[in-house]
Amino acid sequence: MNLLNYLEIIQVQRHDFLNHLQVISGLLQLNKVDRAREYISQVGLEIAHASKTSRVKIPEVSLALLYCLNEAAKYQVEVELTVNSDLTGCGVPGQVIGQAIEQLVDCTLETIFSPEVTGKRLEIILNENDKKYDCRLLFPEPPQTDLRRFENRLASVGELLSPHGGRVNMAIANSGIEIFLIFPRKDAING
Repeated sequence: MNLLNYLEIIQVQRHDFLNHLQVISGLLQLNKVDRAREYISQVGLEIAHASKTSRVKIPEVSLALLYCLNEAAKYQVEVELTVNSDLTGCGVPGQVIGQAIEQLVDCTLETIFSPEVTGKRLEIILNENDKKYDCRLLFPEPPQTDLRRFENRLASVGELLSPHGGRVNMAIANSGIEIFLIFPRKDAING
């Protein structure tokens, strides 16, 4: 987890905030109050989307998700983030989960950015059940995909997770790729 990446996130957020204030100020100066209200609503939705990252109670994972949103914006990839778990009982250290998510998202975004891919969209879903936690990444499969890059990255992430009982898998179906990160619960590890 690179601190320079997080500094960039803060700088981007600061820049966006100041830009939003300028747009709102300009609309109000032009007496376009209705348009200013619409713009504020739009910005509110964007902020609400990004704030889903704070539902996760592991700081390294929240930072990794913010990193994902920031990187996706660079690639002009739409991200749908669903957080159905705060991961508090996860048996894998937060730094390891964050690093695994970042590595896989980097590889995913490089693939989605390919000119052959239409519908540049990434879905990230965090779930839990009574046995495990999981993080799923779903995205369109580009034509002529060379899966060796994914296989190498998956192997690297698998090596990162396995000492903690975690694992990673990939499936291809319905013209899409799905990557599963699976993390055991603390109580499952301890007994």
